[in-house]
Amino acid sequence: MKKVLSLILVLFVILSGCSSKNSSNDGEKESSEKELVVAQISDASTMDPQNQGSMPDMNILINIFDTLVTRDENNELAPSLATEWEAIDDTTWQFKLRDDVVFHNGEKFNAETVKFSIERLNSLGQIVELRNVKEVNVVDEYTVNIVTEAPDPILPNKTVLFGGVMVPKQYIEEKGEEHFAKNPVGTGPFKFISWKKDNEVVLEANGDYWRGAPNIDKLVFKTIPNVADMVAAAKTGEIDIATGLTSDVAIQLEGDPNLNVVAADWIRTFYLVIDTTKDGPLGKKEVRQAINHAVNVQQIIDTVLGGYAKRVATLIPSQNFGNDSDIKPFEYDLEKAKELLKEAGYPDGFEVDLDAANTDSAIVQAIAAELEKVGIKVKVNLMDRTTLMSNITAKTSAPLYYLGNTGWTMDAISNFQSYIKSDRRYNVWKNDEADQLMDVQEQNIDPAIRQEALTGIQELLIEEAPYVYLWQLDGLYAMGKDVEWKPNVIGVLNMYNASVK
Repeated sequence: MKKVLSLILVLFVILSGCSSKNSSNDGEKESSEKELVVAQISDASTMDPQNQGSMPDMNILINIFDTLVTRDENNELAPSLATEWEAIDDTTWQFKLRDDVVFHNGEKFNAETVKFSIERLNSLGQIVELRNVKEVNVVDEYTVNIVTEAPDPILPNKTVLFGGVMVPKQYIEEKGEEHFAKNPVGTGPFKFISWKKDNEVVLEANGDYWRGAPNIDKLVFKTIPNVADMVAAAKTGEIDIATGLTSDVAIQLEGDPNLNVVAADWIRTFYLVIDTTKDGPLGKKEVRQAINHAVNVQQIIDTVLGGYAKRVATLIPSQNFGNDSDIKPFEYDLEKAKELLKEAGYPDGFEVDLDAANTDSAIVQAIAAELEKVGIKVKVNLMDRTTLMSNITAKTSAPLYYLGNTGWTMDAISNFQSYIKSDRRYNVWKNDEADQLMDVQEQNIDPAIRQEALTGIQELLIEEAPYVYLWQLDGLYAMGKDVEWKPNVIGVLNMYNASVK
């Protein structure tokens, strides 16, 4: 009996040793797995890249899906699923495609994929960038012609993000739309694993990615709506990258020993819209010019925004095509502002309302204080962003409101398209010459002709001053010291080139 017990004891020790070794190996495997956790304030609304139109959605989906065209480190258009493209006539763009790409489920990418993807995009109606497409013609297995109703000078630009995502035809037809929206399959650097709504999306590296496997094995996007909670998670190491920081938060984090605060160039511009269509002083261009001269934009950048912004002359960020660097911003000049107000018949100023989102309170209060110096008394109305945008769309907002725009196509057409022409949804300034110049730049594919028209529009924007031109913000991030990632100017969270030391 003692021998049996001894034998059992020996076996127990051996098995325990084996179990302990295996646990150790598993731990080593887990610790060697490179995981990157990225936080943003909003979750995706769907995993279907063509049935949404928001940046929080695309921040996640751009890591699962590829687009026809991309941007290189110099922000120039660069090949992705398309190797080359050209306008073969005024209304036809031809794209040559890669012949070595498959979706995560093994489905082949080819010209039929492009045709299906663009036709599906327009049938869903959530993304409008390619609504001008008349038809998509397959030339051969890896060549496709995209035919538009009218000339579209920046169609390739539109395929860099929302308009250019390619989706798997067979998979969607076999599994259905609802399944695809919860179980996405793309050609991108990461494969979908799971989605806990309003909590996290988990992705794993695509080892067979056509560009080469990413540097990280597991990518997690966490939803943390409260910025303070996000910052706390970054400080404790729960997350590796905190995104969408405001300037005041970035200032607080400067000098934190465990974090790097990264300020990256970003193309999101901000301005005050001046509704010139309503009765009152804002209908006079001298008043609008006076407002521009009265706001010390650089001082607000240096103080309220902590230096995390760059001045713009009009509505166009410096990186976008069409920006004319010879056009200079309004000079800060209180005496000039007072002279213009007197000339317009308002020597003592006037009262005006200004609408803004709650999160922009410090900014608009600073602007209001500047205008007070020339007798313009501003009543600031703060509200949630959804209400603000609803009022703007319904044309019920105050005659002044603070707004931002991201022209992600990196062409001035995106900065102007909803605002400048008289028939557009956010237009509050009617000008026949601007309308004519908009037609020229939207309907010509010759860059030189377009630039001339865009310069003309910018000259009108200075002369007529239907906006108060402010700044383009920096993209602000807090990253762990062991994270290497270079943000892009569009602001989308593409993590293919990210790495963890």
